Amino acid sequence: MFNRILQTTFLLAANLGSIAAAQTGNTIGVVVREDGIQPGYTLFAPISATEETFLIDDLGRVVNRWESSSRVANSVYLTEDGDLIRTLNPGFGSPISAGGAGGKIERRNWDGELEWTFLYINNEYRLHHDIEILPNGNILAIAWEAKSSSEATAAGRIPGTYGDGLWPDKIIEIEPSGSSGGKIVWEWHAWDHLVQDRDPALPNYGDPADFPHRIDVNYRRGNSSDWMHCNGIDYSPELDQIVISSRSFSEIWIIDHSITTKEAAGPAGDLLYRWGNPRAYGRGTTADQQLFAQHDAKWIVPGRPGYPGITIFNNGNGRPGPNYSSVEEIMTPMLRGGSYDIEPGQPFQPASPTWSYIASEPTDFYSSFISGAERLDNGNTLICSGANGEFFEVRPDGSEAWRYITPFGDDGRLDQGDSPPPGSNIVFRAERYDLDFPGFEGRDLTPGPQIENYPACPGDLDYDRMIDSKDLGSLLVAWGSSDPAADINGDGTVGSDDMGLLLVGWGPCP
Repeated sequence: MFNRILQTTFLLAANLGSIAAAQTGNTIGVVVREDGIQPGYTLFAPISATEETFLIDDLGRVVNRWESSSRVANSVYLTEDGDLIRTLNPGFGSPISAGGAGGKIERRNWDGELEWTFLYINNEYRLHHDIEILPNGNILAIAWEAKSSSEATAAGRIPGTYGDGLWPDKIIEIEPSGSSGGKIVWEWHAWDHLVQDRDPALPNYGDPADFPHRIDVNYRRGNSSDWMHCNGIDYSPELDQIVISSRSFSEIWIIDHSITTKEAAGPAGDLLYRWGNPRAYGRGTTADQQLFAQHDAKWIVPGRPGYPGITIFNNGNGRPGPNYSSVEEIMTPMLRGGSYDIEPGQPFQPASPTWSYIASEPTDFYSSFISGAERLDNGNTLICSGANGEFFEVRPDGSEAWRYITPFGDDGRLDQGDSPPPGSNIVFRAERYDLDFPGFEGRDLTPGPQIENYPACPGDLDYDRMIDSKDLGSLLVAWGSSDPAADINGDGTVGSDDMGLLLVGWGPCP
């Protein structure tokens, strides 16, 4: 009799399994889940909804969760030790303050215990937006540095075309130490690599078109001190180079990390490559601009389709026509030795991306700020549309394999069936980690419930919103024990009464 029950339940599971995979009818959490998803876990931290950071599987089930004392500033990453590196806004005043402001980095172990903090904020400098973990454990970080009006004028900036001074960006490399410290072991300053055509008496005088590896100090004039607004950083171990995304210039920049800090202050620290808006260095017009307030320039990892290209989330602000976002993949004109080709008088190539993603109805996909994209092992691309808290995975042909809507509203976690109010669930970026990521070795990856609230479903032991043979198998493994996860009726023992409740609820959860 017992064997007959088992045979029946496994047959039912085979017939009903596709219902769970479809996830039809969901308004939040996993709303699309089809074949061809890149296996792995997705890491993200809602910016305004909670102090938590989440690692979820492709059913939206929480595999791990970290709590912090304050909300994330922007980016979060996992180390190969399984620790969480998280950016924060320390919450005290600084005259340097704009979108993406941070100032603090923290490291928490897999169990959420605080292991290390680093503070980098005062009247002269402040961390912001993004960081990057290096193979040696050091951390690259973007920071503003304050330059006074007199310093800006001395560099050739036209007076009255900025706020109370300028905040050009710099990159620092931090070697963590102790529980709350670190040594800056390498620096690069954009301020060391300027050109201007206003004052012939200054040493950085020249036509920007003749110096495409330098930054025109008078490009993008306005009332903001946040002149460059660099919002993303990535590192290539193979090249020992750094790529930076400058939203205000609508360009990505590549710089050399293999040189010393002293060398980085001279010609060796000039831009190796730039792409997206040749107007910024006088070698193009508005018709040549291809990036529009972009985020998250990221090298494609060796072994993944498209290597050694770069993916970019192109937000689309100021793009001709209606507002829409896109994701671009470019192949840089890299020469032997790590330099980049550029023809005299011409902009950096390529003339166009090698691959782009645009929604079938372009205006259906638009995130005016934050956001990111990442090429995955199977050739799919994970896209974070940050302004509306959605992550989705698209195949090379642009078809969608997976979509997740962050399930937070103004008052916290939402019930399935609700929809987030605009702006309540924004996410800076989402990161996908493969199943064999070293940080997962030896970790308990048993999934728990989804973030969003569902009606109770006794018997759904693996939280996949389906009571099936997998749940029955878990119950049988726990048979006779007091395992609370399988003790459906709560009587302290896993037995026939629990199996009866499981079988009564067999099939999709409500």
